[in-house]
Amino acid sequence: MRTKVYSLDTQMEDLYLQSLSAQRDDNSRDIEKMKNMLRNAMEYMLTDKQKKCITMYYFEHRNMNEIAKAMGVNKSTVSRHIKAASDNLKKLRAFIN
Repeated sequence: MRTKVYSLDTQMEDLYLQSLSAQRDDNSRDIEKMKNMLRNAMEYMLTDKQKKCITMYYFEHRNMNEIAKAMGVNKSTVSRHIKAASDNLKKLRAFIN
């Protein structure tokens, strides 16, 4: 039976990889919390049209022309909805920082 020899470098590498894994788990929990905060903020702080524009623009990666066509409004209206929604969501910074 062979004995496996670990060097200090191997042990340090294992500890480093374990810490990276723990950080990734912590980050994923933080990301989920942030997503939930964003969902709640969108639900309570935005109008229906703002929610629709933000969802299509940021989550569905549609451009403003596509959104305008889908909603039956002008591109400038979509732009105003996205700007107003962004301004409303920026108010969350006070709670996050």
